[in-house]
This record gives sequence, C-alpha cells and structure tokens, in this order.
Amino acid sequence: MAFALPPSPAQLIQALFSGLLLGVTLALPLGPIAVEVLRNSMRYGFWMGLAVGTGAIIADGFYLLIVQFGLVPLLEQPVIRTVFGLVSTVILLLLGYSLFRPGKQMARATAGSVDTVSESAPSGKSSPFPLKALFSGESTSRSKKQALLNGMILTGLNPFTLTLWIGVGTTAVASWNSTSPLLGIIFIFGILFGQEIWFAAISRLARTRFFQWQMHILPKIQKAFGLLMIGLALVTLYWTVIG
Repeated sequence: MAFALPPSPAQLIQALFSGLLLGVTLALPLGPIAVEVLRNSMRYGFWMGLAVGTGAIIADGFYLLIVQFGLVPLLEQPVIRTVFGLVSTVILLLLGYSLFRPGKQMARATAGSVDTVSESAPSGKSSPFPLKALFSGESTSRSKKQALLNGMILTGLNPFTLTLWIGVGTTAVASWNSTSPLLGIIFIFGILFGQEIWFAAISRLARTRFFQWQMHILPKIQKAFGLLMIGLALVTLYWTVIG
C-alpha cells in the first residue's frame, strides 16, 4: 500500500506565493468592492474601508471552500441558481438606486461638514439590517460590523463571484489538490491574504492628502457605482432567466 508523501516546505511556499499573486491580480481591477473600499475609507476611515474588503474576502473564502470540497455541482442546480439570481437582482437594484441618489448626509460631508467618522472612535450605533446604512447614506449608524456584512453581501450575492471561482478557482485549486489537499488549502489562504493586502493598501491610499482633497468627487463616484450596480443587476437578471 502506497502513501502520498507530505508536501515539502518548498511546495508549501510555492503554493502560498502563487495564491498571493493570484489574489492580488484578481483584486487589482477597480471593481465594485474596490470602489466601495475607497469610498468608505475616504469618508469613514482606514478601518471602515478595510472592513468592507475583509467582508468581501470572507465571501470569497466561502466559495473557495465550496470549490475545495467539491460542492460546486450543488450550486449549479437550476433551482439554487434561479433563487440566487433573483435575490442578487433585487439587492443590487436597491443598492444601485440608493447610491445613485446620495442622501443628505453625503451632501453635507462633501460640502465640508463634520460627517467623517474618526478611525479611532467609530459610531457605536448599529442597524439590525446590515445594508440599511448603505441604502440610506447615513453615517451615524455606520459601524465596522455593518461594513463587514456589506462587503460579504455585495460579494456573496454577486453572481460573477460564483462564476469566477467556479471557473478560475476550480482549475487552479485542483492543480494543487492533485499533489496534496494541504497545498490546495495553503493556495486558497494565499489568495485571500493577497486580496487583504491589496484592500489594506488602497484603504491606506484613500486616507492620503491627495484623496482627502478630492472629497468633492465622492458624489460622482457614488453615482457611478450606483449605475454600475444597476447594470450588474440587469445582467444578473438576464443571466438568471437565460441561464
């Protein structure tokens, strides 16, 4: 009876750095989550922006674990795909509409009023519905927990996240699993850690003087992001009906 040899330290390091490279590469494009990380960092502080990115990473990690444990066929069931697509469409439409119509709080913040939350002392108030503060544009009820949940929902309910990890993730993870399941886990950890590094970098970048001088463009960023979400909702609906 033959036993597989445990992976060598060199293989573990290679899997980790391969995952890091893939994670940073996939996070580089200025997509919805990156824009939301920048927007939250500019308005609320570094840790609030990073919380959004971390929430997105948790959702990505969930899908990657599904890939790792071979549960992808379960998500490809027609009923699950339809329910997932319809829920995604509704959430994305609500989010897009709310962001395309910035609230009074955003208007006052960009006009120079004291609507920016301190990084060291965020508001303790919290809405029971995690997207409520995002939909309403209210900053007083913003918290790191809400930001984390918003990132999870925005990524977890994005059908392209599922498509990405079923496509790219299945192939990449399988190549490491063929040698050792441990290498597959290390590779996944590298992907998520690489994304976290990138989100931390852009969160810090958003706190620089250059970005703070550009606070007046936040309403434009928010409207562009809202249009993007509405467009994504329509594509999701098409994907649900046709797929």
